Amino acid sequence: MEKRGSGIKKNYMAAALAVSLLAMAIIFIRIVTEDKVVTEYSSDYVAMAELPSQLSFTYYGEEEWKDKLKKINQKDNLNGKLTFGKLEGLLTQLSVREYVDYPEKSSWKQVSRPEWNAVYEQILDLLDTDGKVSAKNLIFLTKEPENSQDGVRRLTQKGYYEVADGVDYFHYYDMYQVYVKDGRIIGVSSECEGPLTLKNVFVHSTQEEQAEVLYERQKIMLDIEGLEENITNTICDMEWTKGKVTAIYKKEDMISGKVLSFNDKQIEISGYGTLKHSGSLKIYKTYGTVEELDESKLVIGNLRADFVVAGKQVCGIILKEPASIEVIRVLLLNGEGAAYHSSPVFVADAESSVTVGDKTKQVAAGKPITVSEFLGKNSDYLKIALEDGDGRVYFSDGNGGHTSLGYRGTIEVRKYPEGYGVVNQLSLEQYLYGVVPSEMPSSYEREALRVQAICARSYACIQLMKGDYAALGAHVDDSTSYQVYNKQEETAQTNLAVDDTVGEVVKYQGEVAEAYFFSTSCGYTGDMGLWNVPSDGKYGYLKGTCLASDGKATDISTEEAFASFIKNKEANSFDSESPYFRWQAKLPIKGNTEAISNAIIKRASANKANVQVIKENGEEWEASSLAGFGAVKEISVAERGAGGGIRALCISYEKGKVNLFTEYNVRYVLGAVAEQLTNNNGGAIDMELLPSAYFTLDSGKKGYTLYGGGYGHGIGMSQNGSNGMAKAGMGYAEIIMKFYKDITIENIYNEE
Repeated sequence: MEKRGSGIKKNYMAAALAVSLLAMAIIFIRIVTEDKVVTEYSSDYVAMAELPSQLSFTYYGEEEWKDKLKKINQKDNLNGKLTFGKLEGLLTQLSVREYVDYPEKSSWKQVSRPEWNAVYEQILDLLDTDGKVSAKNLIFLTKEPENSQDGVRRLTQKGYYEVADGVDYFHYYDMYQVYVKDGRIIGVSSECEGPLTLKNVFVHSTQEEQAEVLYERQKIMLDIEGLEENITNTICDMEWTKGKVTAIYKKEDMISGKVLSFNDKQIEISGYGTLKHSGSLKIYKTYGTVEELDESKLVIGNLRADFVVAGKQVCGIILKEPASIEVIRVLLLNGEGAAYHSSPVFVADAESSVTVGDKTKQVAAGKPITVSEFLGKNSDYLKIALEDGDGRVYFSDGNGGHTSLGYRGTIEVRKYPEGYGVVNQLSLEQYLYGVVPSEMPSSYEREALRVQAICARSYACIQLMKGDYAALGAHVDDSTSYQVYNKQEETAQTNLAVDDTVGEVVKYQGEVAEAYFFSTSCGYTGDMGLWNVPSDGKYGYLKGTCLASDGKATDISTEEAFASFIKNKEANSFDSESPYFRWQAKLPIKGNTEAISNAIIKRASANKANVQVIKENGEEWEASSLAGFGAVKEISVAERGAGGGIRALCISYEKGKVNLFTEYNVRYVLGAVAEQLTNNNGGAIDMELLPSAYFTLDSGKKGYTLYGGGYGHGIGMSQNGSNGMAKAGMGYAEIIMKFYKDITIENIYNEE
C-alpha cells in the first residue's frame, strides 16, 4: 500500500511540474510575442499599433492616443496585441466601459478582430455622433504603397486613400473592409470576398493573362486569368471575387462628336445634346503616348472625340486625334457685364435658320427672333445660323433695330435658372476681325496692327485650352477680362492685318505663349513679378525691356534714378507720343484712412496672398481688422521690378503696416483716393485705377504727388510702343522679338 501511494504522489508532482512548465512556456511566449511588431493581418487578434488611428475621431488626436495607449500597453511602444485587460483600460480611458458590452475573459487573453469590431461599433455609436468614420470595401490594386505628404497611400477601385500608421497590411489584390475617416484608412475590419467592381477603367491592351490599364493617371498591370478576348483601347468594368478578376464587362455603346460645354454633372455633345456623367470626366488619349488627361485638355468646340455611354451616362472620353484649332466660342455678356441675359432678342441681315431641338425654322432677314417665344416652356437650347456667309446677327430692340454690332458665325442660346447665356461660335480668324479693331485703333501702322493680330491670336489659343467658361459652353467672354471683342467696327486695315498673319502665333519652348499686351509703357516694360508670379519657367519670355527709341537705356536702378527718369516728360521712347507716356496725380492721405483701408480689405478678399497685414509687434493680421491700426502715416515703395514697376508698396499706419503686392492692387488702393489726375498734355484723366504702377511719390503737407508713366499692367507688348516702332520702320517680327525674348513665330495651321 505504501509503494502505491508513493507512486501516485510522484505522478501528481510530475503533473504539477508539467503544468507549471506549460504555464511558464505560455507566459514566455506571451512576453516574447507581446514585444513584437505586428506586420500581418489576422482575424485572431488586433495589433496595438492599429488603435491610435481608429480612435482618432474622439476627443484625443492620433498622437495623443499613441501616448495613452503606450501606458495601457505598459511599454514605451505599441508593439504586441490587444488583450482583454488592455481593452478594459482603453474603455476606461474613453469613459464608456459601463456602456459597452464585451465578453468577460482572462485579462491576458487576446481580443479577436470580430470581438474588437463589435466593441468598436459600439464606441462609434456612442462617440462618433457626426458620422466621421465609415466602412468601405476595397480592392488594393498595386504591389507597393506610394509616398505622400501624410505618409503613404494606396490605390483602390475607389481611388487613392491615405493609410494610417500601423494598419498597412495590404498586398496586391487584397480585398478588405476598412474603416475610413476623411479619405484616410484608419483601421481594418475584416477580409472581404466580394464581388467588388472597378468601374470605367480604360483598358489599353490585354495579353498573356494581364491587362494594361490607365487608372488614376497611371499605367498599372492587372492579372486576368482565363480571358479569351483581346481588348484594346476601350472602357470596361472589372469585377473581383476572392482576390481574383472574375469578369470584365466591355462597354460597347459609343457616340462621336465635339464637346460644346461641360460641368461637374453633365456634358453637352454636338448632335446629341446634354448627357450626365459620373462627376469626374475620364479622358484618355490614344494617339502618341497613351495616357489619361485632365479636363483642361478637353478643348470645347475644336475636339472630336468618342464618348463611351452606358445607361444614358457618359462613362469616359477617348481622344484619337489632337484638337484642331478651328473655332472659338465667345460668351457675349449683357449690358452690365454679367453672363446672363434676361430676355434676348436677335435680328439678322440675311435669311437665317433657327433650330430648337430637332426642328428648324427659316426666318426672313430683318424679322426679330425672340428667344423666349422660340424656346417655349420645354426647350432650353436655340441656335441661329445664317444662310449667307457674309451675313450678320445682331442683338435687337425687338422691333428690328440693332443694339450691337453684327456677329459672324452662329449664335447659341442656353437657358439657365439665372437667365439666358449667349455664345457666338465662329472661326478663330473671324474672331480676330472683331478683336483687333476693339483692342487697337485701326489708324495705327500696318506693322503694329499685324503685331496686335499675332498677340491676340496667341492669347486666344491659350484661352482655348483653359476652358474657363466650359460650363457655359464658351472659351472666353467679350470683355477686357480676356480680349475686347466686337466693340468697334471691322475695318479693311485691321482685317488685312489678320489675313497677313493668318495662323501665326508666338511660341516659347515649343508651346504657344500667353502674349500679354497693354496700352502704353513709361519707356520700360516689366515681367511677371508685377503680378507676384515667378518670372522664370513658363514665363521666361517676359523679361521686360527698354523702349528707348535711340537704343540707349537710362539708369533706373535706384529710387532717385527712377524718379529722375519718370519725371522727364521728354524721355526718349517709342511710346512718347501717347498722352499717357507721363501722368501726374495728387494723393491726399489725411482724412482718407477709411477709404484706403476699405480698398485694401476688398483686394484682400479677392486674393489674400497678395495683401500682407502686419501689426506693430510683427504679428501677421487680418485685413478685415484694420480699424485698430489707426491712421495712415506714410506710403513708400517696398520693391520695384527690373523695369521700374512697383512690385510691393508699403502703407504704414500708426499701429501696423500693409504690404500690397501686384501692380493691380497698388493701382486699385491708391486709385481709391487719388485726385487731379492729368496726362502728359495736362488733360484730365477720369479713372478709378491709377494709369499704371510705374510711378514715384513726392511727399507734401497733405500727402503725396505721384509722377508716373504708362497705361496698363506693363507686361508684354506695349501697343503704343509697337506703333512707334512701326513708324520707325521696324517690321512686325522684329517688333515682337523686342517685347518677347527667346521666342519663335510659328503657324498653328501648319502643325501636324
